Amino acid sequence: MKHARVLLLPLAAISLQGCVLAAAAVPLLATGAVVGNAVLGERTRQAIAEGNDIDPDSIALASLGQYALLETGEMPAPLPPAPLDGVYADLRVHTFAALSAGMADRYSALLADPTSLQPTRAPCEAEVPAILIDLDPADALMDLSSTAAPHPAIVPTLDALRAQGVAIAWITDREPQDAGRIRQRLLQTRLDPTGRDPLFVQRFPGELKQARRQALLETHCVLAIAGDNRRDFDDLYLYLIDPSSAGGLEPMIGDGWFLIPNPLD
Repeated sequence: MKHARVLLLPLAAISLQGCVLAAAAVPLLATGAVVGNAVLGERTRQAIAEGNDIDPDSIALASLGQYALLETGEMPAPLPPAPLDGVYADLRVHTFAALSAGMADRYSALLADPTSLQPTRAPCEAEVPAILIDLDPADALMDLSSTAAPHPAIVPTLDALRAQGVAIAWITDREPQDAGRIRQRLLQTRLDPTGRDPLFVQRFPGELKQARRQALLETHCVLAIAGDNRRDFDDLYLYLIDPSSAGGLEPMIGDGWFLIPNPLD
């Protein structure tokens, strides 16, 4: 079994909103605070454990000066991989099926309450449909110097979605000064042929992705999220020592959450 990984996140670097647009910073107490639907600090331990028959000690969080010390265990192995073309076909089928639902019946790929560890989706209030694709490989930032070509199936998949009015949004923990180079890579690879896709980067170091996912949900109906690991779907996975406690979320894989190879790695 792999050893637990330790993350040090500066508490002062977490905010409610974050993307290439301005966002208001919210100071957090050392004991933790609730930000949108992401629960941070000591409340993470209690909120996740309560009502889920989970030992709070399986969710480790301890204060260390101005940092929160988060220990995460080995994540669940991906499901038996479908052929790559099959993953993108599943993404198209799921998104087109979601488009056919009326707004009253349309639900997003974001969890309504991540701390419940149940696959209950947040309803859509915005009408513009979108999918969100994470550009960062696992445990790293996207490589701005890479010249790798994306998998052949992804560009026609995105073209087909755009043709049906679906917006494609991108997210990375790169900082605003990198946005120009990221857009250049997306243009070069035809992942974003117009250079107009929503692009969410960190507004400042340490900002979590959950706030940016929520910001996108305020303006779009996020029908699907694609990434190369489960942490790309919800920041809840950053906090788990026992990955099996999130087993109830596995039905989301292939049904709103799609594990794909990193588009630019």
